[in-house]
Amino acid sequence: MKPNMKKTILLMALGLAGVSSLPAATIDVYITGSTAFRANVFLACSNLFSGSPSIYYGDAAHGGANSGFSSSVASWAMSGTPIGSLTNIQGNNLVIHGLFTGSIQGLQTVEQNTKLVFAKASGTVNGNTDSYVTNSPTIGFSDASGSSAPFPATGNYVEENVCVQPFVMVKSVVLSGAVASITNVSWEQLEYGIPAGRIPLAAWTYKVADTNTFVYLLQRTKDSGTRRCETAQQYYQYNDPVGIYIYDFTNKFFYVPTVLAANANGASPNGVVGPAGLNSANLSWGFGYVGGGDIRTALSDNNAANQAMAMLSFADAKALNNGSGNWSTVLSFNGVWPTTAGIGIRGNTGTNDFSPVTLGYYPCWGFEVLVHPVNPALIADQNITQTQLGDQLTPGSFMGVFNAQTKINGGSPIVGSIEREIELTKPGGATAIRWSEMANDRPSVGGTIFPPFN
Repeated sequence: MKPNMKKTILLMALGLAGVSSLPAATIDVYITGSTAFRANVFLACSNLFSGSPSIYYGDAAHGGANSGFSSSVASWAMSGTPIGSLTNIQGNNLVIHGLFTGSIQGLQTVEQNTKLVFAKASGTVNGNTDSYVTNSPTIGFSDASGSSAPFPATGNYVEENVCVQPFVMVKSVVLSGAVASITNVSWEQLEYGIPAGRIPLAAWTYKVADTNTFVYLLQRTKDSGTRRCETAQQYYQYNDPVGIYIYDFTNKFFYVPTVLAANANGASPNGVVGPAGLNSANLSWGFGYVGGGDIRTALSDNNAANQAMAMLSFADAKALNNGSGNWSTVLSFNGVWPTTAGIGIRGNTGTNDFSPVTLGYYPCWGFEVLVHPVNPALIADQNITQTQLGDQLTPGSFMGVFNAQTKINGGSPIVGSIEREIELTKPGGATAIRWSEMANDRPSVGGTIFPPFN
């Protein structure tokens, strides 16, 4: 062999060795939006990794928790090797950051590239992260479509259906007073209660003496998709007034807030219950409860003064009563229950048959949607490519697995998809409904339900 050929082969070998020794690149996906849907997102994300991912949680000061780490925590980061079906991401380390601030805020921050503070994948595994990163989100989940709020997906952004999010009216855990005998809420009662912020007990008892005894209707801040689904169902527009009463957790009374400041549980006269958010962003949406978990905490206070009710996601309603509720305070709406168990849903620990929703009898639901950029390379702080992110029609891409739908592609739910996680949670009481299971549709949030035109 000629000397120069030997030299060429040696250089090639060294080059290949150098390539093979290079560390894998890290691909980051930043997810925000719906607090009501956070547990479903967490479970699906955890199955996008080969083996169990390393999970780190943001602390309470960053929208997370200091203990009690679970899928209900609103700030976290997962890292590991992507599963084989994510063919467009193979050879890279995948890190998914979650920070759930609210549906409408999620749409806004994605479409406007607003910086948020996400947990980083470092620190104590299955405990708190030790650092944070400021970045714009890649994906935003919402319980209400962008067209029902001021943030429709346009230009470089696309909105995709994910599943159906059922909602329920729930009452406080108190066993005495006005709410004790209430088992149903009517359309007319909710129509009256939304702008007033409270409903006279006389609306249930038909007694003049109960006119000045009130059941308070706890409401989320204006960026809440749950609030938007509730108000749209009652034919109110996004900017129509909503009455806000806050429960003072320490002094046990309801008050109309007057100070735009955040507090943990409700303290007069402050008007925002929950985290203030980065640069106090949560205060930009007016008075109310920041997340469903904040309302859940308020309704779980077993004090006779706590005469209240609210609309919650199915997941938050399950965890009411300090995590041990199993839908124990769910009410029917217009005499219809969200599952075939009827009042038997209270205390249920098994499968939920959502036929009243899927067949069009129970109206309290909305399409869970998500928005993401078509080409993330046009956003300066995104390190995932258009091919890697893809969309729900792109097999092997992040979205092609994460939001894969049998309604679109047929077959069985794909491992790592949100749809599959919903299917897997059915024996223990699923809190969402697969899109493919719906035998009805509605043209807009809160709109008239009708058979789909398939």
